[in-house]
This record gives sequence, C-alpha cells and structure tokens, in this order.
Amino acid sequence: MSVVGVVSMKGGVGKTSVTANLAVAMAKALGQGRVSVVDLDPQNALRLHLGIDSDDADGVCAQSIAHANWATTALSTEHGVHCLPYGEVSEPERVAFEEILHEEEDWVGACIRAAGLDDDAIVLIDTPPGPSIYLRQTFACADLVVIVLLADAASYATIAAMESWMAEVQALFPHATPVYVLNQIDRGDLLNKDVADVLRQRLGPMLCPIGIHMDEAVREALAFQQPVMAYDPHGQASHDLARLADYLIDALNR
Repeated sequence: MSVVGVVSMKGGVGKTSVTANLAVAMAKALGQGRVSVVDLDPQNALRLHLGIDSDDADGVCAQSIAHANWATTALSTEHGVHCLPYGEVSEPERVAFEEILHEEEDWVGACIRAAGLDDDAIVLIDTPPGPSIYLRQTFACADLVVIVLLADAASYATIAAMESWMAEVQALFPHATPVYVLNQIDRGDLLNKDVADVLRQRLGPMLCPIGIHMDEAVREALAFQQPVMAYDPHGQASHDLARLADYLIDALNR
C-alpha cells in the first residue's frame, strides 16, 4: 500500500480539487477499488468533489474518537474511488480528535493500515492548508507528499518559509518524498508565466514536470459535484491529471 499526502502552504490553490481529481485519474489508470481518499480537513469538503452530498455519515474524526475502524466510514463513488470523509462534527469533537493526533504520532497511518486495504492500494490524504497536526500525521505515513502551488506572487512569497518548514519536516520523516505541482497554469498570463519560470528554476527537480493548466471545466465540474474527468474527460485539465497520475504512479513504483 502507498500513501500520497496532498498539502499546501496557503489556501485557495485548489488542493482539495487536485486531491479528488487526481484520485479519479489514478483509479482510471489502475482500475476500480485500488484508490481511496481520506479527508483530514475539518471543512469536510472533499466528498463534494466526488458527488457525495450526504453529511450525516460518520467520518474519520468521529471514528477516531470512538476508536473504531476507519473502514466503516468508506463511501463508494461511481468514479472508482472510495472516500473516507472527515465528517460533520462539533467543535469539541474536532478538538478531541486533534488531541488524539497529538498524542499518537502515527495514528493516521495506523488507522489506514488497519482498514484492510489491499497491498496494491493507493491512499491519498487531503489536508488543511498550512502547518498543522494533520500535516504532521500525513508526513508520518506518506510515501509521497504532493505540494500544490499556484504560479502567482502569493505562492512565490511563501517559498522561503515553505522550504524552511519542509527541511524541518523531512529531517523528521525522511521517507516522505516531496513533489511540487503547479496548478492553474495560464501561459497567456504574463505574470503567471514569469512566476512559473522562476519556480521551476528555484525548485529544480523537486517540481513535477507535469502541471495542471487553467481550465474552467474544473470549477464547472465542482458546481455539478463531479470530478473534471467525468464532466469533461477530453479537456485540458483532464489530460494533465491523467499524465500527472501516471507520473506519480511511476514514482511510487507501482
């Protein structure tokens, strides 16, 4: 089993959308039932990208508090991906869950392993933006960590802080290989193009050679609670995500 964490240093970069759509692209490449996604973001929004609008199911937060198996939270989707939502919870429940995560450094990894997934399964984890206990838990169990960036001035301004933070985290969890991915690339926008070029020079081989281009179909797909590969399978973003999925699967030596 392989674990891929999807993280970002700031909000608004499309991280959750990338997680859901990348999971669907991987499922298309690998086949039904081999890909699962875990939502570790208290916003509990990942499920919406996969067409799951029910908010009454227990998620990983409530199951962790009850010390129950996460497998019971898995929701099937028509896209070949199983989704383990965070769940709609109260503030005391969120705090209780985070206390567990602070006490047990590999809680998330242990729960994923106990869920009974096949040896050839891939699990993607969505996380809230910025450093948090959720990110620490993700790094503790991840084989790859996909760091989503935009080619904009705000993302560029966070690079120094991100590199410093990444160095500290990698010292603690050297098994988690970081891969930076540019999202919403717009070669027609001069600033976007220039920042993308600077990021490529700055990050070097850690920047994935495959980025995701700006495509309005991604936003439209979310409005219909669908992954973009189902909404517009022949569009630019779907093409990029399929290539990115193949790249990451190869990186995992699948």
